Amino acid sequence: MDLTVSLPDELASYIKRKIDSGGYSSSSDVVSEALRLLEERDSAKAREVERLRNAWRDGMQSGDFAPLDIDAVKAEGRRRFAASKA
Repeated sequence: MDLTVSLPDELASYIKRKIDSGGYSSSSDVVSEALRLLEERDSAKAREVERLRNAWRDGMQSGDFAPLDIDAVKAEGRRRFAASKA
């Protein structure tokens, strides 16, 4: 399938530089690689979103929870620190 696209001058220049460097033989190769990388990034984002959803669900199903008492956490930390010095 042929597809024609318009690009800003700076992107067209970037494609030309990639071809001139010898890394690619045509603008189609550059654009194909860019789209492959975009698809890979989109897939990685989708996997990360799914991982976070699963972690959220697992956390919500893990049992009752209560607000964090930061003063109690600090006190316990201080108690443990003092005990480690003794």
